[in-house]
Amino acid sequence: MNDRTVPALKTVIHGLLWMGLGMEAAQAAPADCSQLASLPSVFEVGQGLQDELRMPVPITKLAVGDPKVADVQTSSSSAFILTGIAPGATSLMVWTGCSPLPRQSMVFVKGKATAALTSVSTGPSEDPLLPSQVQTDIRFVEVSRTKLKEASTSIFGKSGNFLFGSPGTVPGVTVTPSRIGSLAPNIPLNNGQFNIGFGGGNVLGLINALEGSGFAYTLARPSLVALSGQSASFLAGGEVPIPVPSSGSNNISIEYREFGVRLTLTPTIVEKNRIALKVAPEVSELDFTNAISIAGTVVPAFTVRRTDTSISLADGESFVISGLISSSHSAQVNKFPGLGDIPILGAFFRNNTLNREERELLMIVTPHLVQPLAANAQLPSLPGEQLRNYDPNFYRMYFLDSGDFDSRMGLSQ
Repeated sequence: MNDRTVPALKTVIHGLLWMGLGMEAAQAAPADCSQLASLPSVFEVGQGLQDELRMPVPITKLAVGDPKVADVQTSSSSAFILTGIAPGATSLMVWTGCSPLPRQSMVFVKGKATAALTSVSTGPSEDPLLPSQVQTDIRFVEVSRTKLKEASTSIFGKSGNFLFGSPGTVPGVTVTPSRIGSLAPNIPLNNGQFNIGFGGGNVLGLINALEGSGFAYTLARPSLVALSGQSASFLAGGEVPIPVPSSGSNNISIEYREFGVRLTLTPTIVEKNRIALKVAPEVSELDFTNAISIAGTVVPAFTVRRTDTSISLADGESFVISGLISSSHSAQVNKFPGLGDIPILGAFFRNNTLNREERELLMIVTPHLVQPLAANAQLPSLPGEQLRNYDPNFYRMYFLDSGDFDSRMGLSQ
């Protein structure tokens, strides 16, 4: 056997193998080709991961559209290995003996972060020993801090035909010489500020100063129990009627808008100490500052704080699902042109205002695996139960009762 015979022999052997594979595919085609319709048209694989896919009939040829996204190699006559190279999508063509045309599918390669998230089981747990109910506690905490500073000087002069006054000296009334509205005081006062008056006769002066600070704290703690995999919601608030004019007519219809503390959640127990929770809390209140008028009716605006998210955490763990820190600063100077720019003396012709407001909002969620109380078990103290039959005599109410009612907690705590 010479050197030229070896390549020719290899070619013949490869040809016989492919002929045998084709004959095998042709023999299997009538029996298994119907199963190709049940195969998925989309395949998913993670980046850097491999997945072996089996076909009901032998494979004759494979090809991918973008080898930079995915790679494919045969592992047996009826199976191939799909490898994710980079995140993206590409096409996959598989030839079999069932048809001269390839079967086309889409391949999606998920990134490492996406694959890690979706690999966690989010289905309900089938462990019969686990509680099937979840109590979810939501805490809304809102803190508001305000700071206001004002400093100005008001100069008021009057005579038979002379009137000079700085802005805001006598707000809301009509000013005429020697008279303010229906009154004739010696010194006009600005009721919105502290006033120090000086002068007399035809020229009066006021130094107006005001410094204020405020603090507001709001806390809402709704709690709701729901079955694993089921949704539950509640609303603690009210409804406000809103008139809605009809188009093309003068008819007015009424629609009701809910406001208050609303909570919608769907807990799912996925394993022994893990809860997947979809939660949508909301706190809204009426805002008459930005109200509008519809058909002669004052309709308030709504101040709303809401969030909608999904998280996973263990029994008793807490998560800050939403937070906001907002800070607003404003400063304004009103002055008489020219005179307000004079050093030192210009202070008598200026009005300075500084306003600062800071808000902080947090929404915290804490789920618990719970079980119902046993039948005929004694319930905890209900809210107000201790005061329901409160009827003290005169001596106790006058000498002994200090009015310490707020320290008596109920079932909600």
